[in-house]
Amino acid sequence: MRFWTLLFTAALTSFGGIGASLAQDVENGRRLSERWCVECHGIGTATSKPSRVIPFSAIAEKPGITSEMIASFLLMPHATMPNMPLSRKDAQDLAAFIMKMRQ
Repeated sequence: MRFWTLLFTAALTSFGGIGASLAQDVENGRRLSERWCVECHGIGTATSKPSRVIPFSAIAEKPGITSEMIASFLLMPHATMPNMPLSRKDAQDLAAFIMKMRQ
């Protein structure tokens, strides 16, 4: 599954499927994370319940990770996360918010 995710992300990045053509809105990304993600992911602080879910800051620190990769991942269905009705713009904004946590 990871192989296909990376392959799909590389294809989108190469062909401009999810590019930087639209400005990313970090504040909108923060609002989206508070609505959809805070229950499981650490968003600046510890999670509200014990979890093995990776915090956003750890996602941002992964070697080679880009905002485009995160946005692509968010738009693909996967078993471990709920199906969120995100537009491409919302996925880009959420990815920008996550990447802002890189230290």
